[in-house]
Amino acid sequence: MNFRGLLKPSAKYSILALLSIGIAVGVVGYFVTQQTLHATSTDDFCMTCHSNHSLKDEVLASAHGGGRSGVVVQCQDCHLPHNPVEYLVKKIIVSKDLIGYMTIDGFNTQEWLDANRKEQADLALEYFRANDSANCQHCHSRIYEDQPETMKKMAQRMHARNFEKAPEDRKTCVDCHKGVAHPYPKG
Repeated sequence: MNFRGLLKPSAKYSILALLSIGIAVGVVGYFVTQQTLHATSTDDFCMTCHSNHSLKDEVLASAHGGGRSGVVVQCQDCHLPHNPVEYLVKKIIVSKDLIGYMTIDGFNTQEWLDANRKEQADLALEYFRANDSANCQHCHSRIYEDQPETMKKMAQRMHARNFEKAPEDRKTCVDCHKGVAHPYPKG
């Protein structure tokens, strides 16, 4: 069959039938893709590669681990964007981490994490700074306006002063709140 044969209508199937089949395959493909993306964004999936690291325990011991609010932050809440397009792009980019998991000697050990924590933390901070801590602000949406009454007065003043600055001069969340879920390495 040549290329021109692909452009001709089929003698066996109507255009409507071919279109219907194409739509059905597209819809099924979309839902399979969505289910795969969400299944690979769960804490259980993340812990398959990080099972011997202290990361989950660090989050549970932090303010994000179910403190006064009772809300336990999941890996994807901080490490994946909430915008659908950015989410898909990030999932494609981090798929390379599976190759790292399979090829980096000792990756799934606490020793590897301890030896590489600063580098990994700096990469995470760079990601947060690049998107103005969008993942933080997804949950902490009232930081500048309509601040919660439970926020300490000093914190309210600090946030208010930061908000008064020109947008390009403002600090982002991780500039002051470094290490709120995972300890930032000293040194």
